[in-house]
Amino acid sequence: MQERLLAGAAVAVLGLTGFGPAASAQEEDGVQENRRLKTVTITAQRVEQNLQAVPISVTAISGAALEARQIDSFDQLQYVAPGLSFNAGINARQSASTIRGIGTSLFNIGIEGSVAIAVDGVVMGREGAGIFDFSDVERVEVLRGPQGTLFGKNASAGVISIVTKDPTDEFAAEFNASYGSFNETSLSAAVSGPLADGVSGRISGYSTTRDGYITNINPNAPQKDINERNEHGFRGKLRFDGSDTFDLTLGADYSKRDQASGALTLRSASSPGVGTGLLGYGVQVVGPVSAFSGIVAGPDNKQIASDAAFTSEMESYGGYAEANQKFGGFDLVSLTAYREWKSLDNNDADLIPRPFLAVNSGDLSQNQFSQEFRLVSPRNQPLTYTLGAYYFHQEMDQANTQSGTAGLDILGALPAGLLLGTDLVSTVEETNMALFGQAEYELTDKLTAIAGLRVLNSDISADLSRSVTPGAVGPFAGQSVTASPLTGNTEDTALVWRLGLQYFVNDDVNVFTTVSRGYKSAGIVSGLTINATEVGGTELPTVDPEVPTQLEAGIRAVSLDGRLVTNFTAFRSEIDDFQAQALVPGPAGIPIFSVTNAGSVETYGLEGDVTLLPMDGLTLSTSFAYTHATFDSFSEAPCYSLQPVGPGDCVDTNADGKGEYQKLDGKALAQSPEWIINGLARYDFDLTQKLGGFVQVGAQYRGDAISSNTNDPNTALDAYTLVDAQIGVNFWEDRGALSVFGRNLTDEHFVEAIVGQAFDTGGYAQFQSFESEQSFGVKLSLNY
Repeated sequence: MQERLLAGAAVAVLGLTGFGPAASAQEEDGVQENRRLKTVTITAQRVEQNLQAVPISVTAISGAALEARQIDSFDQLQYVAPGLSFNAGINARQSASTIRGIGTSLFNIGIEGSVAIAVDGVVMGREGAGIFDFSDVERVEVLRGPQGTLFGKNASAGVISIVTKDPTDEFAAEFNASYGSFNETSLSAAVSGPLADGVSGRISGYSTTRDGYITNINPNAPQKDINERNEHGFRGKLRFDGSDTFDLTLGADYSKRDQASGALTLRSASSPGVGTGLLGYGVQVVGPVSAFSGIVAGPDNKQIASDAAFTSEMESYGGYAEANQKFGGFDLVSLTAYREWKSLDNNDADLIPRPFLAVNSGDLSQNQFSQEFRLVSPRNQPLTYTLGAYYFHQEMDQANTQSGTAGLDILGALPAGLLLGTDLVSTVEETNMALFGQAEYELTDKLTAIAGLRVLNSDISADLSRSVTPGAVGPFAGQSVTASPLTGNTEDTALVWRLGLQYFVNDDVNVFTTVSRGYKSAGIVSGLTINATEVGGTELPTVDPEVPTQLEAGIRAVSLDGRLVTNFTAFRSEIDDFQAQALVPGPAGIPIFSVTNAGSVETYGLEGDVTLLPMDGLTLSTSFAYTHATFDSFSEAPCYSLQPVGPGDCVDTNADGKGEYQKLDGKALAQSPEWIINGLARYDFDLTQKLGGFVQVGAQYRGDAISSNTNDPNTALDAYTLVDAQIGVNFWEDRGALSVFGRNLTDEHFVEAIVGQAFDTGGYAQFQSFESEQSFGVKLSLNY
């Protein structure tokens, strides 16, 4: 049975599950006519396994495949991993991933996302801390569905596991340089090899810069090009091989961003009417001022006229030590890590030269310590298992300031020259401890039973204080100060489990079915607009834990003598107390972020990938994800701005003509397209005896989606298809490559998110990612 696990079905997808290509279409035996797809080794279950033998829906994308598709940043991962969506938001604090329709984009340090980010096995306390360049990455594994039994904390929707490259036993060096549209310049290099007897090391670094693609046409603006890119970083590793039974790896990394980014553009201005315009008073300001400045609002708008700066500064750094001790066939693993993440940002949300929101800043500092122990049994026996203990502690401090006129000067409610402003100071402290284990037992030569369990305890505390910004005459519109700090605490203990069966039909085909219970801890709602649960009280509101239950069944198959891989997985999940955030009208007419528990959510679908080597040099692959994600029960959901009042819309419970809530039963979840389809064709060929050439074309289709969990029809996102291509030549015995690439070749226009426009009730703004721009470039890669 062990040989079957190791052979699995013998192969996977050229370093890319269901979405080609490897750096080159190499055959296992060196004969082109008999080439087979390479075996892909992953660590989705915290041990090294052949991907084809892992009973989990996983997309494993090699670093070579990421480079081949010009995927060099976290937010681009969604374009090669079906079932994954990423909402960049206006800053790293709000950024969040969605898997199978489940995810929460939050302006709230007391609640975390549903997708866990792990780097070299270390789980990030907040997703923003793991968003960095993909330089020197060995592979990225996207694990769909609840993964809480083996991976750190929470992970109720899935895990994005980033594995960086290790030191090599022989000297090796890499260099990559590219230049493209918008002066996009990327440089990366790495050196690896032995340093002394039993000691090897690796050091790498990168730098990426790009001009902005949003233009600020205000002549007095501090920046002209917005949504630029400017980041750099390095990573180092040392590996000590003390003996045949012990090794130690020390790792450290640092990355920094300092860029003018986070700008939305005006998609549509409000129309005159009751409750529209500035603070809902029927006075149109944002639309007329934008038009006067020369801005044409609409889906294609890439201009703003702001008078304040857009800033996004982020630092992420830390180190870890992983020790492995072998004894009697067992492996004892210790993983110790400490990390810090700092984020400073400012966003001029009104988008016009008015001091409505002169300062809109956030300053976050997060640090975390984690310790994990794992005991891994021998793999050559009927019963195999992994047992472990986990400890995690993090502290977060955040300071926010919102100050300006809020438009009240135009309404005559604030004397000219005066400002309103609120300063927020908040902290969150969290401790998470767990005991966990997973076992596999061979019931027969072909049938294996799977069982996993995690017992965890989560303790979260928070406090916040709000005061009037120095120089302001009162708190910002719709906000209040705190006479004494507001505090909150939530502690809960939970069981996370997984049961399953895997049946090996033969050495090339296996099927599996699993049922899993996930968990995301309760949270504390904190922020500039959040008040105590009772008038005059000091207790912060909380949200209950998010608890998914998932049924999954799949088949993994290899045929045509290892030249065809077909993998399919069907799933159905029910999520109780889904932690939902929505942008809703606030008490002063300014949209605010509200967090609540939806009653329940249902998501089901089918994922598949097919990779084929039909002829010499040609690789074809396709993958898809069909996801139907809806609110099963959300009977008191917040209404969206200007939603009609009535039984089928915003329900009016007290007959005052103003709706209080809506029913979203059966409505779609935000950022969850039903269909995502990827495809890739790559052809490698010989030009001369010393030169090789390659051509590749890739495409992705993403279906319609809704941008807001309030199901606001004005936030509907249209479907789009992106096409990229690359042509190049290999030289220096395949150690060098020079290529020309193009992205979004059909110049497809799309937006990533649509939200209500600040200070213009009934108006809408949009976020356009760089991928919506057509771009071209050239790249040089050298490997020694």
